[in-house]
Amino acid sequence: MHAKSNDGRSRSMQMPDTVSELTRPIHLLAVSFYYPPANNPRAVQVARLLAGLKFATVLVCGNEYAADDRIDHNLSPRAEDFLEKCIRVPFSQPAWKRATAKVAYQFNIRLWEKTPDRYRDWKPAVLHAIENFSRDSNYHPDVLTTFGTPMSDHLIGLELKKKYGVPWIAHFSDPWVENEFKGYNSFTRGINVALERKVVEAADRLIFTSDETVALVMGKYRDELRSKTRVLSHAFESGLFDLAEQQSGSGIVIRYVGDLYGRRTPAPLFHALAEMAAADPDLLKDVCFEFVGSITDFKLSEVGFDRLPDGLVKFQPTVDYLKSLSLMSSADGLLVIDAPAATSVFLPSKLVDYIGAGRPVLGITPPGAAAKLINELGGWVTDPTDSGAIGKAVRAFITHLRQSKSEARTDWGNPMVRQRFDAGAVAARFEGIVEELVR
Repeated sequence: MHAKSNDGRSRSMQMPDTVSELTRPIHLLAVSFYYPPANNPRAVQVARLLAGLKFATVLVCGNEYAADDRIDHNLSPRAEDFLEKCIRVPFSQPAWKRATAKVAYQFNIRLWEKTPDRYRDWKPAVLHAIENFSRDSNYHPDVLTTFGTPMSDHLIGLELKKKYGVPWIAHFSDPWVENEFKGYNSFTRGINVALERKVVEAADRLIFTSDETVALVMGKYRDELRSKTRVLSHAFESGLFDLAEQQSGSGIVIRYVGDLYGRRTPAPLFHALAEMAAADPDLLKDVCFEFVGSITDFKLSEVGFDRLPDGLVKFQPTVDYLKSLSLMSSADGLLVIDAPAATSVFLPSKLVDYIGAGRPVLGITPPGAAAKLINELGGWVTDPTDSGAIGKAVRAFITHLRQSKSEARTDWGNPMVRQRFDAGAVAARFEGIVEELVR
């Protein structure tokens, strides 16, 4: 922790007066609602980034998650080992919000869950916990970072910036206002525009996961604010793939690992497969497309599943994170499916894990961040709105997988591209962003 000087200020706020002061670790205060054992991409990616940093990190994260948040205790044994301190703050909502949630959901009037999200109710407890910790331990950070989603983490950052007066990095996994999956109406959109602007203006650095996201989010702001942005990708941890077994047998297994929902639908693929099965059934012989995760948004008959030959497509329920990596690594090929769009800014952390698995990738995704990365790797890309192109891409993908099935297993993908997404490389880039502000 930081000792106070005679005038009451933290020494971290003064000019260094000794060699040890120059070389002491940077003290980072991080806020991320999601953290293991929460089992979602945000929790995994935040833990992976923090684990690779050389800073003395105090993390404030959630505890006692909501009933619909997935939990995976296999993720948690080492999640706190590399932290100086982990402060877990339970999340709870006022009784009146819980009581009215069902009615609000039915009539689409969930204002408190859209401004920016239901985790806004976590903020008072977090600020209270940090206040107690700072007072009891004489703590003062050198730099702050908040991780959204949820974007309520950034509202906490606004308060911490006022409290400590140190540089603040706001890290965005997704767009805020422009996120098409949030379903804002004109009223809630207006509130979120104002909230986002406060964060953009107050933060010292704004981190996004792709150039496309920067262009989308920051296009409405003046150049001075855009100059705060940095691009930092998700990361994979190569050691987690070591225990996976290669797919045995002569058949071809192509896996999609993750949830499908909303406009991210398997329908374009299923329609293309049905046409292929009718025109050239031998091509699909011994081929199986496996979907691992939730598809509860869809009725299978409505997405074309009923037109497919038996055994061509199979479904598995959601698995824990380490099992998902094993399934990626043991597949013959991996599949990305995104919602139709003129340009997609989303760079799924799942795709970065695919890179770590080292298996060939087919992307049914519009032009944008994911398509660009798959092309850089040497994979196959087709637009979800072009049914003819999907069929051609699937045919080429299966042909490649058949040709390489008998060869000795080697990691697939441009090695220079894969190296960019290694956890150590991504952590080093984040450290560079921090050091821009505090050294």
